Amino acid sequence: MARKAAPKATGPREVRCYHCGHRFEVSARAMTGSCPKCYGKLMLEDVVITNTQSYRRLQTCGKIIIQARGRVIADLVDAADGIEVTGKLEVKAYRGGPVSIGPKALWKGDCAAPSLTIQPGGKIERSWFVIPCDPYADAIPEAPQAEPEAVIEQKPKVKVARTRGVRPNGG
Repeated sequence: MARKAAPKATGPREVRCYHCGHRFEVSARAMTGSCPKCYGKLMLEDVVITNTQSYRRLQTCGKIIIQARGRVIADLVDAADGIEVTGKLEVKAYRGGPVSIGPKALWKGDCAAPSLTIQPGGKIERSWFVIPCDPYADAIPEAPQAEPEAVIEQKPKVKVARTRGVRPNGG
């Protein structure tokens, strides 16, 4: 069963919305909330997985920790503070914070994250990784374009031949 890690009792903390990427502050003890920018419902706490769990979407503004006997099967896993896997993760796509794959851990699925750490013995199968990546960026910025140089138009030189000929209308 998934258990939630106890929140720390310090001052306000900064979180990042997993819907739109907006950063804002919440109370240190808050477990759920909503984004002030997109109004999406958010889970703010860390999630610890100790056994087999199946999800369509597992999303949190905190961290996901999959312990040695834990196994997660999901379509989408999104952890803004990152994920630590020492068990098994089978996911269609992961996006979020830093990824840490421990020894004897198994990762199956695609990943977009800012960093990746794999300890000796960690396994990755059938995966596509995009590292480094800001998974919450709206779009990849384009490279700056050089301004075009001024083009001076030159008219082509054309010779016009004058010929004597018949004028229209018989004239």
